[in-house]
Amino acid sequence: MTDTPDANARSDEKHAMLARQKKLYPSILVDIAFGVLFFFVAREFGLVTAALTGAGATLALFAIQPFVKWNLLGGFAVFGVVMSLISASIAWGFQDDLAVKLRGTFMAIIAASFSLFDAIVLGGGYLGKRMAMYMEGMGKLNPKRASLALAFSTLILMAIDTPLAFILTTDQWIWYNSVFDMFIAIPIVLGCMYWAREKPQNKKIEIT
Repeated sequence: MTDTPDANARSDEKHAMLARQKKLYPSILVDIAFGVLFFFVAREFGLVTAALTGAGATLALFAIQPFVKWNLLGGFAVFGVVMSLISASIAWGFQDDLAVKLRGTFMAIIAASFSLFDAIVLGGGYLGKRMAMYMEGMGKLNPKRASLALAFSTLILMAIDTPLAFILTTDQWIWYNSVFDMFIAIPIVLGCMYWAREKPQNKKIEIT
């Protein structure tokens, strides 16, 4: 029994997808390392120092990226550097724990604005395209809808996180931001990205 051309095509596409996903592993490890770094620096030296340390580490990775074969910063390198610098500027300009806790709110507004610009003006050509690559395991994503989904999920998380900045103590907020926030963010982002999937087109059946 031989495989049909369609079966061979699906197998080739699956292998290609797995190869692309494997290339993302270094970027995922970097993201995890950044989360651990932020947690321990914030615990020992404060939120402002943690924010500035994160920006410095991002710039360091961006500087060494051309000299290593692994993709350390993924497709969001430039975007990540810009957001880290903005984040560090907020932390440096407002030397106050509450201001730093609200940094996520300011960043969410900026990130959502970038995502909406990408969706409306660029048609998902930057953020949406890269998000479609990262979330390829969910199926084919429409880049424009992926950018809109990224904006929606960011605004939803902002609506959850902002009140907690006023309610939680600094130590509680560090734990929440470093650990528990992830478990809230993942299902929200995945749900929004599920909406961004390409809609299957109904094939017309011709009767002869």
